[in-house]
Amino acid sequence: MTLNETQTGNVPPSPAGYQMRPELRQTYSAADASRWTKSMADEISLQVKDLQMHHYKHVVQVWLGQQLGAGCKCVARCRWDTECDNYATAEFKNSTMFCVVTVYGLYLY
Repeated sequence: MTLNETQTGNVPPSPAGYQMRPELRQTYSAADASRWTKSMADEISLQVKDLQMHHYKHVVQVWLGQQLGAGCKCVARCRWDTECDNYATAEFKNSTMFCVVTVYGLYLY
């Protein structure tokens, strides 16, 4: 059974859920951004743990930045088993900030 077949639809929760987060309804603040990203990553990690995906390790990555009109490119590279490992991502932006959340699910043999 692979992550594709069993869990991908639930990891991470839908992007619409992120719009409801109190952090994302505020104006971007560099002083608060670190706290916000840690809070979101911790909460998402707990939600993924609640899915009880046995034999999977997960990694949660949260990018939060100020919306200034410049581009932002994010790249991740890793070795994994394309039959079992996968990722899900959600994006959000408003007039002052952008947020990209990626959850990686890695099968442990």
